[in-house]
Amino acid sequence: MRVNENFGPKDFDRLVDEENATASRLIFTDETIFKMEQEKVFAKAWLYVGHESEILNVGDYVTRQMATDPVILTRGEDGKAHVLHNACSHRGAIVCNKDSGNARGFTCPYHGWVFGLDGSLKATADDQSVYEGKVDFSTLNLKKTARVDSYAGLIFATWNDKAPDLGDYLGDARWYLDMYHNRTPGGMEIIGEPQRWIADANWKLGALNFGADGPHAVKVHGPVTVAAIGVPMSLVRESLTGSPSVSMGNGHNGIISQVPAEYHDQFPPYLGSHPDMVELYKKHLGPEQNQFLSYLLAGVQTMFPNFSSIQSLMAFDPMGMPVSFMNIRVWQPVSPTKTEIWNWFLVDKEAPEDFKRESMLSGIRSFSVGGTFDQDDSEAWSSITRGINGNIGQQGDVNFQMALAFRDKTIPDFPGPGRAYPSNYAEVTEFDVLLEWQKYMRS
Repeated sequence: MRVNENFGPKDFDRLVDEENATASRLIFTDETIFKMEQEKVFAKAWLYVGHESEILNVGDYVTRQMATDPVILTRGEDGKAHVLHNACSHRGAIVCNKDSGNARGFTCPYHGWVFGLDGSLKATADDQSVYEGKVDFSTLNLKKTARVDSYAGLIFATWNDKAPDLGDYLGDARWYLDMYHNRTPGGMEIIGEPQRWIADANWKLGALNFGADGPHAVKVHGPVTVAAIGVPMSLVRESLTGSPSVSMGNGHNGIISQVPAEYHDQFPPYLGSHPDMVELYKKHLGPEQNQFLSYLLAGVQTMFPNFSSIQSLMAFDPMGMPVSFMNIRVWQPVSPTKTEIWNWFLVDKEAPEDFKRESMLSGIRSFSVGGTFDQDDSEAWSSITRGINGNIGQQGDVNFQMALAFRDKTIPDFPGPGRAYPSNYAEVTEFDVLLEWQKYMRS
């Protein structure tokens, strides 16, 4: 099968085979599909653009991407967050070239048009009287996203004025976002600037991996996990095969890797967390959420389409204790076979400053542009791109058929919302990301 400009919504039924848990390799390599995604997925879904802690004051701004479109996230004079298309309404030039800052507005460097923090046109290069009243300047504000909203400090935006409310879009995922991002009265804050790097892979590979691919962890990350956490390989595998994966609905999915119960006497609860934070977790979260956090090795999840996060812990000093970190990222599509990864670290606002520093270092050494885990994953994703991008390679399928053995094995008494499966190896939640993608593409 080859994709062309006449490819229609029903054709996407063939690209993702729900019954057999397989998908065409074309969805990771084809240029036409990539272009359709921009309209079908990224122009319709809620996309992560920034964190409340990045724009605390009026005039604060950061420049970001919503898929292939540049945007500015600002704190307006009205105190609200605004997301503006970073392209002048006059000729389309970028109006803000800095990564972040504080400003009273934005001036186009080409013709000098001036826009307010809310995107409203304030002035043109010449007196507007020269247009002799023939131009309606109220139509020439910067284009804004249809909606902006936040949850647990995470700011999302959508171009789609018919999108559901963000709360409804996140649905059951909010319970898990609370567990990782909203577990103290102050919530989380961004530490450091975002890292950005290019991976030679389709954006969906990262979203699937975090959505989450349990089976790769032992093969790809096993040795460094043993070294960084100080646990035997058998425990790593047992924690993966015996910990739950969760489908949260609307394409949001993840895994919760935990210390197996028989090893609880060998690990203190809340390993890697600062003691002062533990008391806040116990007060601010429910008992079920604390049950997961108390023996958490890694909580990994993807909010459809391209926002992912991981909480884990690392110890790079053989004599030291592991330190937990929270990493969030966006898989920004660049081309069918290139993704720009935007990567941030967060920490509880109430945490001591020395712990914040140690947490960030723990994350940088593992999940970052130079981190051991990201280097592992990027090499694997790049090899997939090389393997399936040729004439013969594009003709096959990618296989998620572990899901066939697990899709009917939900955990009946699971303490959290959503559909839970008894293993990180289930591949059900990972494949659910593609099923949600299919819904958007054939809509």
